[in-house]
Amino acid sequence: MERQEYAHANRQRYLDWAGGIADTPCTAGALLEFAIISAHTTMSKAVAGWRAAQEHIDVSDVADALNWAGVIAPYKKAAAVCQIRDEQPMPYYPFADYRREVKLPGLGICKLSFGCCLISPLDSDIVCLDTHILQVYMGRHPTVREVNRIYAHLALYEHVEKTLVSEATEVGLPPFPYQWAVWDWKRARIDYKPPLNHSFLWQEPNDYQLPLFSSLI
Repeated sequence: MERQEYAHANRQRYLDWAGGIADTPCTAGALLEFAIISAHTTMSKAVAGWRAAQEHIDVSDVADALNWAGVIAPYKKAAAVCQIRDEQPMPYYPFADYRREVKLPGLGICKLSFGCCLISPLDSDIVCLDTHILQVYMGRHPTVREVNRIYAHLALYEHVEKTLVSEATEVGLPPFPYQWAVWDWKRARIDYKPPLNHSFLWQEPNDYQLPLFSSLI
């Protein structure tokens, strides 16, 4: 099953999950904080660190909370989190323009895009091209240098993004739910990992990862 077939077959699942995030009680700032904290960090550690960080205000306490959870670069991320809390401009539409015009601490092109998608999952006009997605659209494992080059040049990033958004339109899904489907499709097909519903952003279950593939591929 190819990625567009998978996305179409599981269309309602990703609309439901994105809808769950759209109804989250989390603030836009808290969602941006998760985008910062999740960089280069496993999901379980990112979730634990993000939850722990919400309990603290002082940058050193936030850093200690992230470090306790095993988050990569906890002190650097704590500084960025606290700067975000200090009246940084929240994302505005169109997000593509916001991404060109605003630079936020701790958020490069990819993670800023992720934050925008979390804030408005059903209406975002941009997507998060993490390494899983880049591997899909480049047809191979890109080198670290290639990934960094894409993340450093918005025109290159937008070139890949345009292809994904075009596929989303063909499938009849908003860009972010489609990107999410492609992300799960790749992880299931290549990495043999089940889908992630990200329900920790709107619910309280400890087991945020679905236990089975549920006939995904």
